[in-house]
Amino acid sequence: MGLEWEVQVRFPSDTPVAGIELNPWVRVNYKGSYVSPPNYALQFAWYREFSTLPKCVEDYVAFQDHASRDSSMTIYGGGLNQEKHGLLNSEGLKIVDGEGKTWIQVGSSRTYTPSEDDINSSLRLVSVAIDDMGIKMSINVFVTTPVIRLPRPYPRHMIVFCSLRKLRNPKCIATPFKEESFRVLSYNILADLYTVSGAYTHCPNWALTWEYRRRNLLNEILSYDADILCLQEVQSDHFKNFFESEFAKVGYSAIYKRKTKEVEYDKMALPVIEVLEPDKRNDGLFRLMKDNVALVVILEEKDNGRSQDAARSTICVANTHIHRGSDASDVRLFQVVNLIRGLEKIDSSGIPILICGDMNSLPGSDPHRFLINGEVGCFSEKFRDPLGIHKHLKLSHSMHLACAYAHLLDSNEVGQHQKGKMDYQAMEPLFTCFKPSLTGTLDYILYSKNRLKVDGLLKLLDYDSLEKRLLPSPLWSSDHVALMANFRVKRASRGVQYLSPPPDPWEQQNKQTDV
Repeated sequence: MGLEWEVQVRFPSDTPVAGIELNPWVRVNYKGSYVSPPNYALQFAWYREFSTLPKCVEDYVAFQDHASRDSSMTIYGGGLNQEKHGLLNSEGLKIVDGEGKTWIQVGSSRTYTPSEDDINSSLRLVSVAIDDMGIKMSINVFVTTPVIRLPRPYPRHMIVFCSLRKLRNPKCIATPFKEESFRVLSYNILADLYTVSGAYTHCPNWALTWEYRRRNLLNEILSYDADILCLQEVQSDHFKNFFESEFAKVGYSAIYKRKTKEVEYDKMALPVIEVLEPDKRNDGLFRLMKDNVALVVILEEKDNGRSQDAARSTICVANTHIHRGSDASDVRLFQVVNLIRGLEKIDSSGIPILICGDMNSLPGSDPHRFLINGEVGCFSEKFRDPLGIHKHLKLSHSMHLACAYAHLLDSNEVGQHQKGKMDYQAMEPLFTCFKPSLTGTLDYILYSKNRLKVDGLLKLLDYDSLEKRLLPSPLWSSDHVALMANFRVKRASRGVQYLSPPPDPWEQQNKQTDV
């Protein structure tokens, strides 16, 4: 019976990384088919290659071996000899394989997280299928390339603008006062589903695995110590199974909105489609009914021990990811305009506004000019609107919005090295996205400049900071870079009694879009 079944084992990468969980795909099939046995159990044993070389020599040999190996895993076939494979024995057991290599057992579950002790050593996974009678059906032995060390993170520090606080703090310490400011992070973390398309062949496969990227992303995000996190491209299963619990451990409460065909921008599209000419409505449905969403919340300042009668500041934070399509400039403008229409009603209540997200719009594009200038004016040469959608949009707004990073060029406290990472004409970073298909700025943190003040900014990256690599890379696990800003509510806006914003600022808009 052992010859009829086979255990198949696959790893997402050929290179284990210390500290990153290994979670192999394991399946038992009838040979030559996808038929699985009715009842079986799997048992596992992990081993580390045992070396008696001095550590310095071992490091050199392992480096040479890793540099010259083929990218595929090595799979050793074998019979069901329990003594030969050392199956299911206690950790610390040593075995010798058919090639004379010695292995020491380090684990006995399906998953295994390599430790510092495993660095430069190959790992060996023995998987055994056992039927309901306790008879061994098949065995698979899988050997990895040597475990490598987790890349050392590149620190990104805050630029703190001191001039506004010199009267109270002449020395102007480098860390902003928490009671005076709050910190907001915006980051498109690159959904895992987009990494399998072959678009990132420049990145080593081990650095593209979700197990590696999720840990690297989490470590990076938490290192910024932001008060508010606005993340884009977070898959629902990754939020439920990883991010929600990991963020909760350090005190974050999370609100999640999944992309769907039934909410947010799609709801706003229907009234516009209805006023199109009849022969254009089907095209309008196809063009405007995208699955992009915006998540808008109103937050109130914690009391932090102050009296119950003391007024607390309130802010509105919007997080969005606008449609990407290269020929969809009209769709992007439509989505941005409709987002602002609702936020404008909240703004009229006196509440400061923050807008974070991946706008998929370069500086100087029509959506960008609409946000910053309050109107579009003349459309750019690249603007395409085959259905005349812009005719049914209000292409102006009364909000006083500014991009946080423009403050780098306005400040005398910022050196030329950082200013050199800015586009002087657009007053935006040279790039927030650095991938094979595009290098440019798509991500923004916008704020109500009449109610909020920029108190600090996260330093920008340049080509050297990225180790001359496209994104994602082993060091940076997204094709975008994080943006972060410290804000203070201006004194005139602190503790004021705001008017109550409408329960659904976008509800009336759906009925009156032809303006």
